[in-house]
Amino acid sequence: MAALWTPSKQYAESSTLYAFQKFVEQRYSVHFADYQGFHAWSIEHIESFWEAILHFFNISYSGTYNKVLSWNANEKDFIGVRWFEGIELSYAEHIFKSFDANSIAIKFCSEYEAYKEITWQELESKVSMIQQFLMDRGIRKGDRVVGVLNNRVDTVAIFLAVNSLGAIWSCCSPDFGDRALAERFEQIEPKLLFIETSYQYNDKIFSKRDTLEMLKNSLKTLQEVVDLNDSMWNSSIENYTPQPLTFVRVPFAHPIWILYSSGTTGKPKAITHSTGGNLLEHYKALAIHQNVQKGENFIWYTTTGWMMWNYALSSLLCSATLCMFDGIINHNGHRTFWDFLKRAKVHHLGAGAVYFTSIEHLEIKDYQPKVIGSTGSPLPASTFEALQAKFPDVHIISLSGGTDVCSAFLSGNSMLPVFAGQLQCKTLGADIAAYNEEGHSVENEVGELVIRKPMPSMPVYFWNDEENKKYRESYFDKFPHVWAHGDWIKIISGEGIIIYGRSDATLNRGGVRIGTAEIYNGVHSLKEVKDALVITVDKVDGSSKMVLFVQPEKDVLLDEKLTVQIKNTLRTQYSPRHVPDLIFQVHDIPYTLSGKKLELPVKKIFSGKSLESSVSRDIMRNPDSIAEYFKIYKEKFL
Repeated sequence: MAALWTPSKQYAESSTLYAFQKFVEQRYSVHFADYQGFHAWSIEHIESFWEAILHFFNISYSGTYNKVLSWNANEKDFIGVRWFEGIELSYAEHIFKSFDANSIAIKFCSEYEAYKEITWQELESKVSMIQQFLMDRGIRKGDRVVGVLNNRVDTVAIFLAVNSLGAIWSCCSPDFGDRALAERFEQIEPKLLFIETSYQYNDKIFSKRDTLEMLKNSLKTLQEVVDLNDSMWNSSIENYTPQPLTFVRVPFAHPIWILYSSGTTGKPKAITHSTGGNLLEHYKALAIHQNVQKGENFIWYTTTGWMMWNYALSSLLCSATLCMFDGIINHNGHRTFWDFLKRAKVHHLGAGAVYFTSIEHLEIKDYQPKVIGSTGSPLPASTFEALQAKFPDVHIISLSGGTDVCSAFLSGNSMLPVFAGQLQCKTLGADIAAYNEEGHSVENEVGELVIRKPMPSMPVYFWNDEENKKYRESYFDKFPHVWAHGDWIKIISGEGIIIYGRSDATLNRGGVRIGTAEIYNGVHSLKEVKDALVITVDKVDGSSKMVLFVQPEKDVLLDEKLTVQIKNTLRTQYSPRHVPDLIFQVHDIPYTLSGKKLELPVKKIFSGKSLESSVSRDIMRNPDSIAEYFKIYKEKFL
């Protein structure tokens, strides 16, 4: 396959990856002929690799460590491994290593507020005043502080103040439903809640006052609630005089934040991440693999309820400027967001794959990013090509990872070419393989993504998970000794990696596994189709039918002509097995709040489950969409 983009010598040799490789070669007296050799060394010498990260990024810490990694490799899994035992450090302290009083720390805009810039001095002052506020309320190391907050400057400042004291942060965006919020926060027994009781999205005003009352009643451990829309908040903060920040250093494994699984049907798992693990991993992921450098502007369109908010925040570690947009991304016909990107001079533009697919035909003038990052779902080859045509010099980085590691283990590489539809590489220190059903590593064929050695950013535990029962069931039940992530991938010799979708949503056609991403790639190549969702419906006699739900573009109907076009496209691009048995037109495709298609809940509906037991509406971005699928099931399948 011909490369879509190839790095110039100047681009490659000015990258952080290149500098880090030279650092490792000199430090350990080794030489790597190519990235594959460098990656092999990083997993064969995993302790030396992570120690190199520690020193290359000049990590500040107290205490000493005797071993980088303490792990009994004969154990069934790597739950409970210990990294850099004996040292203490602070994430917020490393954020403020980038402090330069009058330079810009954050650039902000929303769908209803004008562009503004926040200097490092202004950010430090805000964090200092909130830090003092928290200290006066007795917030200490290990306390949980939660937020129902939007992607705004105050949210960043509150988190940094919480983290500076060694307290543990957990946040959801205000678009979460009441039940979803309660199910998450009740598990971790927070001491303090920050909330926005009023916010705007898509030119509509939403109130969370009833949510606040619900949380006051359900969170029995709350000692205080702060409403950021109450004028008392600003006046109470302004009573404090900014002081030099202090940072409480905590053990490497001390929790930094608690994230949550999607909780599509059951109670979400409270995934607890370590301070040191996320600090080292984010330096690696953003600086080395996304090539974020000092003085550049970085944005990832996200809400606070998606791990990409935490990930984007770490662009500040790289001495970059964090750019934040609050509101709907297509506001004012996409102009509000893209005008912000141009004014902020964004070098690194990140968003969900679904958004980039939706703008394939959007004309964009007077803007050229350095890097485009995409995640949340596989980026179709057609979208790679459309983005490259719009931005000829851009380095497109498709990432794959998850809330489980709060990072990506398949990502970008400034020294390798980009192939349409493929992720460039396994990240350094991530021992990724594709396993077939027998548990053997395979290349050039589809297998399940596994991780064979621990990574520092894997969860330290799930909160209140006795004997790590849920943790073990989530990753280590499928194959002995390795983490099974739940994605189908193909590792292509000499090229990159293709993601075929979630293994738990795999389509089975006559005993042949088909990844959902192949169906979506084919369907999205048609300009008449806006979005799609596919499942297989299993019957009691052992047979199954593939059912495709299509959301056409505006003013387009799924008529016989388009139906034939879809089938012919899938048959031609892939195989007859890829042609669905049934195709239905729908008004909308259901998504989680973090932008993942709800294939499994739809499959449950078509296996006879009730609507209520198939999915929790509180975790959906568009909860009204799911009823249409239940209606189709009742009318067409019963």
